[in-house]
Amino acid sequence: MSACVFLACLIGIYSRPIGYLSAFWPANAVLLGLLLRHPRWAASAGIWLCAMLAFVAADLATGAPWQKALGINAGNLAGVFAGWLYLSRLPEAVLYLRHQRSVLHLVAGSAVAALGCGLVGGYAGSHFLGIPLLQSVAMWTFSEFFNFILLIPVFLAAPKGWVGQWRLQEVMPALRGRPLSPSFALPLAALVASEALTLVIGGPGALGFVMPALVWCAMAYGVLPTAVINLLLYGWKTASVALGTFSFTHTHLPDVISLRVGMALLSVAPLAVACAYALRLQALEKLDHAVNHDFLTGVLTRRALLERGTKLLERMQGARAPLSLLMLDLDHFKRINDRHGHAQGDVVLRQLVHQVRQFLRPDDILGRLGGEEFAVLLPRTSCEQARSIGERLCRQLGAHPVALGDGTQLTVTCSIGLHGSDRPQPDETLSHWLSCADRALYQAKASGRNQVQSYSDDLAPMSTMEAPE
Repeated sequence: MSACVFLACLIGIYSRPIGYLSAFWPANAVLLGLLLRHPRWAASAGIWLCAMLAFVAADLATGAPWQKALGINAGNLAGVFAGWLYLSRLPEAVLYLRHQRSVLHLVAGSAVAALGCGLVGGYAGSHFLGIPLLQSVAMWTFSEFFNFILLIPVFLAAPKGWVGQWRLQEVMPALRGRPLSPSFALPLAALVASEALTLVIGGPGALGFVMPALVWCAMAYGVLPTAVINLLLYGWKTASVALGTFSFTHTHLPDVISLRVGMALLSVAPLAVACAYALRLQALEKLDHAVNHDFLTGVLTRRALLERGTKLLERMQGARAPLSLLMLDLDHFKRINDRHGHAQGDVVLRQLVHQVRQFLRPDDILGRLGGEEFAVLLPRTSCEQARSIGERLCRQLGAHPVALGDGTQLTVTCSIGLHGSDRPQPDETLSHWLSCADRALYQAKASGRNQVQSYSDDLAPMSTMEAPE
């Protein structure tokens, strides 16, 4: 932590174009972001002391007198502490940008932190640098507001763990279930083109040229990428201004305030869009799960199973790859309901699903056809392999009795019908496969239950009256 703060201080110190105030001072926001991501650190007085030492060491290493280093950095630490007091009390969903009010609280927390820096650091700046007090306070406050707004979201939106442990779908939730394609780079290309147009045309309205592209990026990439894009874009704009004729000193106070606040608030808009769009995606995912998954067992509903199973069968037909279908039915399930009640029957169904999941791969499809009947589609699995899976499942169920609510240990079994092919024919439908597996299932029940039967052409369909329970 101290090394991060020290390095951030050096970046800020060497970004001073003219005068005492840095064009960009990331150290305070970096420290606050780290404390918010690691709440236990903030409870340690040693961490705050190490942070202060890192601030002071950076100033001393670059030639600042120790009195000035202590006074100025007292303001930095005061702002971080004020921001931490406000933001650390927020609910987790609000703090980590997963709530509709998150951006409003981010703006408020950044303002509190900036004001803390301004009140303490502004007085120190006035004393050591001879700048009028009100001007010094204003310069500190609005400059730090800009810094906090740009940097804090990057820390709050980042997934847990180290960067190397992040998964792409955590960084960009919009990619869930979607492959990367060339069109994915279009929003970023539009942003680069908009910034190029800004440089060509210029003028007072140039800051807003990139806004449509930023909103597009926010909807396409998610909260963390949007926060990073904001940081890079407005950091670039600040550097461009600093390298020009603009002076970040109290003599240009109105221009400095206007530029800082304008860029800070412009960065808030795409961040708010990204948060809102992320919440929308989460709501759609929950709705999709509720529609396509059985509320009792969590597996696919019959409709979802038929839809996804049909697509899987078509893929295997096109690839000429093996496919197997297992149809499972709990033995004597009606007796379980009649004897122990439907609530205990639900427990048995969930236990069956739990046991089945242990044998499945990520690409396998499990769904509930109705009642106690389930189907499993096993892509790239031969009939022999599927039979082995079914037989192991039968043994697994028998070896793990179900604990009912009254303490009873109930041993359950299931019958399994199997249909598969090493090369599914193009004219076959999923309904045909289910019908074949259904015939094999009834044969398994007629042959004594608790076994796997494979479909063959000589299996005649059984009527409902002939089918065993």
